[in-house]
Amino acid sequence: MKKNAIILFFALTVGSAVVLTTGCSKDDTTAPVVTLNGDASVTLSLNSAAYTDPGATANDEEDGVVTATSDASSTNPNVNQIGTYTITYTATDAAGNVGTAVRTVRVKNDAEDFAGTYDVVDVTIPSDPYPFVNVITVDPAVNNRVHFDLFADYDNNTNIYATKIGNGSLEIPAQTATDIGAGVLPCQVADHTFTSTSYTGTPASFVLMYNDNNICAGQTVLITTNWTKQ
Repeated sequence: MKKNAIILFFALTVGSAVVLTTGCSKDDTTAPVVTLNGDASVTLSLNSAAYTDPGATANDEEDGVVTATSDASSTNPNVNQIGTYTITYTATDAAGNVGTAVRTVRVKNDAEDFAGTYDVVDVTIPSDPYPFVNVITVDPAVNNRVHFDLFADYDNNTNIYATKIGNGSLEIPAQTATDIGAGVLPCQVADHTFTSTSYTGTPASFVLMYNDNNICAGQTVLITTNWTKQ
């Protein structure tokens, strides 16, 4: 009897230990917390210096500090192309739980405040103003450059651009448009050279004066235009 009692006691003791151990165990289902170094949103000027991402850290409640990594290509936004780039950091704990954190990097053209559709009025002849619509878009690769969809309302005149300079003004560098205009009379379709002479106002409403030189006719006219953003 004594021997059987000892065996029974041992069995009960081991069984209790198994029950207790099983009751206290649990699965790790909590992902690491990934924390960005620096801001979650960054804005860069087009053509600025190469971007260096400050990285991220990660901590897991079971494993402590774990490594946060990102796709190497995503941490190098193209500073020479406008757009919004996403950098995703990922950390994985020993149980396979995955935590993430995201940073966005926006590369912008600093002249984007001029982008939009404008009502334009040519007031060179005050008694006979000429209204038209012009759309300004930013250059995707050259900072502070904007393009006009149909400058001076000449047919086929789609390649004229302007530069936003330090004081916030728009300046049209001397440039020649080839075979623009419409009509059958001499010099109605011709090469024109445009150069701005002055700018006053804001991106929402401004006055732009420029010289329009019709090379065929050998004639230069000073044009005054009022621009109002729709």
